[in-house]
Amino acid sequence: MTRQVFVVGSLGRGSVGASSLGLSGLGQGGTGVGVARTGFDSTRDSASIRGDSLAGLSSGDEVELAGEEAHHAAVKRLRLGEIVDLVDGLGSRATGEVVRLGKTIRIRLLDAAQLEAEPALRLTLIQALAKEKRDMQALESACEIGATRVVPWGAARSVSRWDTVPKRAKGREKWRKLALSAMKQSRQSRLAEIGEYVESGVDAARGYNADSPDNRPDSKTVFSEVERIISRGGVVFVLHESATEKLSSLLQDLVFDSATPPSQPLPPVPVRSLSNAAQGVQQQLPTEIAVVVGPEGGITEAELAGFETVGARVALLGPTVLRCSTAGPAALAVIQATLGSWR
Repeated sequence: MTRQVFVVGSLGRGSVGASSLGLSGLGQGGTGVGVARTGFDSTRDSASIRGDSLAGLSSGDEVELAGEEAHHAAVKRLRLGEIVDLVDGLGSRATGEVVRLGKTIRIRLLDAAQLEAEPALRLTLIQALAKEKRDMQALESACEIGATRVVPWGAARSVSRWDTVPKRAKGREKWRKLALSAMKQSRQSRLAEIGEYVESGVDAARGYNADSPDNRPDSKTVFSEVERIISRGGVVFVLHESATEKLSSLLQDLVFDSATPPSQPLPPVPVRSLSNAAQGVQQQLPTEIAVVVGPEGGITEAELAGFETVGARVALLGPTVLRCSTAGPAALAVIQATLGSWR
């Protein structure tokens, strides 16, 4: 039977310190955890034992779930003696046994917490806001597939917009909670980051001159976000039906030696052979790949030109046109199978 997964740590909602009476949650609506050590000395500085991470905990140490995670445990009818997995969203994982039930849940670790390696390839989804929660469907699936970062984008044709500070805060919090749920569902130990909300900006219509410092994209636009990814060695693909090159072919181009003449078409490569080839030139592969997906109405010509100007590549996913809720996760799956952790 698959073990249930529970998240410990504040995940950005604050810290939980130790006390002689045990540990408390994070307050209203928070994910809570405390850490209790065998033979714990209550006179020690509470800041020396944090409730934010499993890192450094050993077999026999205990954690206490409160808030949303304790409620989740009650809904799942957690039993005394049940073995569960604990993750902290920061990469640490441990196995524990439930030793106390109630308003808070106490779990004793059966082994030392292990810090799992970060993925060699970081995956970013820049997802346009969409109606009928299709953007959130894309977010959830992308996080389950292994996206490490998702950026909300108010595209020119987005019906929904986060055009006020409260809307942005509320929207990002909804996305963060959904990313947290997806992390647990897919049994991952790292929580995907939800980036700052970006828009196309008023300058999108006139395009950009990449060589003119006076005509660079504003620092808070989607184009500047793409530019930052590329400047640190990443590759950005914009999914669009007007593209002439398939995403799968462009990924193969990243794998094979750059000395291959561009006029020579690449032969079909079996997955196993492609994996071996990728391993042979690992040092040449990007460490980050981002995928840009537009809203239901599509990406405008001006936006497409803006993406190309800052260095993004326009790619065709396949012969059919997918919904905005499907395109991003499908592209990330292709990338994972070609260059990522699914090889």
